[in-house]
Amino acid sequence: MPGGPPTNDTADPPAPLVSSFRVRADAGEPVAVVRVRNLQGAIPVGRDAWGRSGKLQPVLLSSEVSFAQPFSGNAALSSASASGDTDKLDAGTVHYGNLSKTLLSSLELWGQGKPSGGSSESTGVVAAAITATGFAAEVKTPRTADVFELLWVRMTGRVVDGSRVALPLDQLPFLDAGKLRSLSLTMSLPKASLLGAGVSLTTTASFREDFSKGGDKKDDKSSSKNPLRSYSRSLRIQGLHMPTLIGVNSNERKAKQMVVADVEIDKFDVADDIHSDLEKTIVDTMESSSFETLEALASQIANKILSDFRIGDDPKPMKERGWQVKVCLEKPIAVPFAECPAVEVTMRP
Repeated sequence: MPGGPPTNDTADPPAPLVSSFRVRADAGEPVAVVRVRNLQGAIPVGRDAWGRSGKLQPVLLSSEVSFAQPFSGNAALSSASASGDTDKLDAGTVHYGNLSKTLLSSLELWGQGKPSGGSSESTGVVAAAITATGFAAEVKTPRTADVFELLWVRMTGRVVDGSRVALPLDQLPFLDAGKLRSLSLTMSLPKASLLGAGVSLTTTASFREDFSKGGDKKDDKSSSKNPLRSYSRSLRIQGLHMPTLIGVNSNERKAKQMVVADVEIDKFDVADDIHSDLEKTIVDTMESSSFETLEALASQIANKILSDFRIGDDPKPMKERGWQVKVCLEKPIAVPFAECPAVEVTMRP
C-alpha cells in the first residue's frame, strides 16, 4: 500500500496518498460546503502529553463536506440539491445536526473503552475499523488512527484510502459518495501536547467526478469502485511555546525569547501515536538553537524530522517514507507593534 494505515483487502486499488495541496487541487474550487467545527467529546484514546496510553482525553471533531453541485440552479439535475431555491433540505445537501450526531455517536462507541461491549451494530463497525488499521480486534485503548478510521467508515462506508467497504452489509454510510467533491475530517487532542496547544490528525479526500451512486463509471475502462481520486493525511503539532536563543540584534543574543512553533507532517503514513516523540525532537532542536534567523531554525527542525527522526526500531528515515514537513515559527515579542513576525518553511524529501 502506498500510504496511510494498512488495509486487509485489495479488491479496489487504494487512492494515492498525496499532499493536502494536491488533494485540494484535485477537488477543484468548492461551490457548496457544509461544515461543523470542534464537536466536543472525551474518550481514552492514543497517548497523552506524557506518552501514556489508556488515559481519558478531550477530543474535538471537525468536518467539511464539499458537494459536487451547488445548492441552487440545478433544475436539470435530479440528483443535485435544490435547497438554495426551495429553502428545504434535500438529498443534495446534509443536515449539519445529523452530521454532528453521526460523528459524536461514532465517538461514543469507544466511550467506555470497550467497543466490543456495545450493540451488534456498533461491534461490526468497530471491528471493521480496527481491521482496516491492522490493529488487534481486542482493543482497550484505541490509537487515534483506529478511532479516526471508525469515524471515516461511518461517514463514507469505506476505509480511509477507499480501497474497500468496511460497513456491515445491513448498514448504509451517512454520506453518498456520488454527490461529493471532497471530504475533510479532523480529530484534535487539545491536551496531548506538553508545551503546545494540541495535536490533530486530518484526512482530506477528493472524489472522482465519474463516480455515481452504486459505484458505476461512465468510463468503463476501469472496474474500480473506489470513489476517491486522491487523499491526504496530516499530523499537526500546534502552538509549541519554547524559550529559544534566536535573533540578529545584540539584545536578542543575551537571553532566550519565546518562540511559537507549528509543525505539520503531510503525507503522514503512520497509524501509531508518535506525536509525543515528534514533539521531543522539535523541542530538543529549539532548545539547543543559537541561530540568528527563524529561516535557519525552521529548516533545521524540518531536516531533523526528515533525516534523524526514527519510529521505534525502524532504521528508515522519514524522508524515505515521503513525508512533507511544514514548520511555522513565530516570535511574539520581537516586533513591539505587531502580534508577531513569522517564517514558514516546507521541506520535501
